[in-house]
Amino acid sequence: MTGARWAGRWAYWSRTAPVRAIFVAAGVPARRTRSEVAPPPIENGQPPRGAKICRKKYRWRTAPNRFFVVDLLSRLASMTHRFACALLLLPMLLPVIRAADSVATPPPPAAFLRPGEVLELRMSYGIFGNAGTTRIETTREELEGLPQYRIKVTTRSRGVVDAIYPVTNDSESLLDFTTGRPLQIHIEGKAGSRPEKTTTVFDYTKGEVVHTDLVRPAKNTTAALPPEPAYDLMVAMLQARAWGLKPGESRRVLCANNADFYLIELTAVADERISTPAGEFDTVVLVPKQLGELKGFFKRGGSMKVWISKGEHPQLVRLDTRAKFGTVTAVLTRSEIVEPQPPAAVAAVKPAAPAR
Repeated sequence: MTGARWAGRWAYWSRTAPVRAIFVAAGVPARRTRSEVAPPPIENGQPPRGAKICRKKYRWRTAPNRFFVVDLLSRLASMTHRFACALLLLPMLLPVIRAADSVATPPPPAAFLRPGEVLELRMSYGIFGNAGTTRIETTREELEGLPQYRIKVTTRSRGVVDAIYPVTNDSESLLDFTTGRPLQIHIEGKAGSRPEKTTTVFDYTKGEVVHTDLVRPAKNTTAALPPEPAYDLMVAMLQARAWGLKPGESRRVLCANNADFYLIELTAVADERISTPAGEFDTVVLVPKQLGELKGFFKRGGSMKVWISKGEHPQLVRLDTRAKFGTVTAVLTRSEIVEPQPPAAVAAVKPAAPAR
């Protein structure tokens, strides 16, 4: 069939409404009559590209696309190519999307933090059934307008033990309200005739830890911030309440000893039902073990065993601490949630300059 006959058939079918609707939907320009199209502007004496001048009325019409099937297939191929490219790029964009989402979405509050909580434990040592007490109190307050958590652990010796070897220790950990990561650890107390007063500040902006020893300034130092949050040992034991470990399972936590950090692995070894002054509890027994080079309490030959109650609100109900001089057992005597008070404003503690 000659080109003239193809053009004639195109001129006929392109005037029908159904065919023209298909062309419009597919994006193919259909043939237009002289009465439908206004004459285009002519620049430099030439009509626009794709236009044809009629001899009689000097009007124009769009030149028909004689190969509309080829054009339609070309468009479909182009769309398929773009879709395939998008599928190929998607795996590369997922990490970026996830990273942006992790930055934009704040992490949930730490589960082991319970504002208004008060725990009291009675300590026994050998034949001395009331050798001392430990009180753990969690409060919410504000530091420079930002909400924080403060966990205060107060230990006092009593009775004959206090007369022989008096022990007083106040440990305070200031934690971020949202993430639960430590901001400051302050320890002040006295064991026998040896006083202690230190402050460790975690500066996440500068990426450093500033340790200040007010009794022995020669130990002042600045260290690099560890890759994960490092807690006071007692706070780490409280954190284990939210893990829900079962016998045979274990989990690790980083602890701080002044400006030194050590990794502890807590392993659940057994289920046990125990009785304390606060009641009877079904518990899981955890055994902490330091990994790597021994530091702090573990370097001095110490070991621990922790009993965490089961149920909806797991609780620290017993803690055995064994040292060279014997084993101290602390059992729960009181556990309650005191009505939280409005956050109190606390002045910020500036890190001291390291010793030179």
